[in-house]
Amino acid sequence: MEIKALHRLGWSVTDIAREYDLARNTVYEELASPVPRRYERKQPTSLTEAQLIHVERRLAVCPNLRGTDLHAELRHQYGYAGSYPAFQRHLRCLRPAQVRDPEVRFETASGKQTQADWADLGAFPLGREMVRLHAMVTILGYSRAPAIRFATDTTRPTTFERLLRCLEDQGGVTREILTDRDPAFCVGATCDGGAILAPEWVDMATLLGVVPRACKPYRAKTKGKAERMIRELKEGFLGWLSGQLLPPYPSIADYDARARLWIQQMVLVRRHRTIKRIVGEAWLAERALLNPVAERVRSRYASNTVVMPSVVVGAGQRALGEVVQLRDLGEYEEAAR
Repeated sequence: MEIKALHRLGWSVTDIAREYDLARNTVYEELASPVPRRYERKQPTSLTEAQLIHVERRLAVCPNLRGTDLHAELRHQYGYAGSYPAFQRHLRCLRPAQVRDPEVRFETASGKQTQADWADLGAFPLGREMVRLHAMVTILGYSRAPAIRFATDTTRPTTFERLLRCLEDQGGVTREILTDRDPAFCVGATCDGGAILAPEWVDMATLLGVVPRACKPYRAKTKGKAERMIRELKEGFLGWLSGQLLPPYPSIADYDARARLWIQQMVLVRRHRTIKRIVGEAWLAERALLNPVAERVRSRYASNTVVMPSVVVGAGQRALGEVVQLRDLGEYEEAAR
């Protein structure tokens, strides 16, 4: 089903074969088949007739019943002695086939959409301590140009400030911003599953001139471009960072600078398979369609935290700070005169 859907969208047989690591002949056979091809399995015969009837009856009532629950029922009610993997082989033949909608990648026009999400990266050195770091990741829906900003929390004020920095790094804002249902963006859901956006997020989107959108529940792949960039951040950037020279006591600004360098050296220079363009070149063309972040928005959501530069304190200076001198109060009275 997915192969046929992609072929209808214009994917060539070669591109589909490369995407799924298949032979081209296999793709041709799948496209020529009127129904999804199925491979016959050897029919196991170890279940008794009573056990088979029980499984079929239960699946007829509840097709999505978990296999572990069915296995437990057979063991307790019918004395089934087979292992769960053996029962799974029976269950694959008995469970009704379910046709799922094919996964289709959503492509957006240049300048239309930005996807944003938080990534939890674990503990990292920050100053003199090990602190749990998070990364706000945004990506332009067409050119796939990303921006990354780090933080020590994911509260709503921090989320808005870090998101704004990412939008500035990307050169402006698109017509809409797609997020998940993070508490910073959503405060609940309607009876039909629609997202209730946080009033603060709606206000910020109004000032930016964008349309805020939220994914449907349990549909993280709707913003799959951000999800893939988060995976690349964890698998690619962290490995790259291990080979970089960091200050003895790194700050958030140091991690932000390393992320920008990694994007320039590793991400913007690659050719993306879907748009068939160099990411950096596509980004330069897309920037002309982005709206700049207004100064009033920048000043309203600017961080109140002053980022201190990394300073290496020597042993001598550290020792001076540990010396406590006891003085008489009279000395301070004399100094006050």
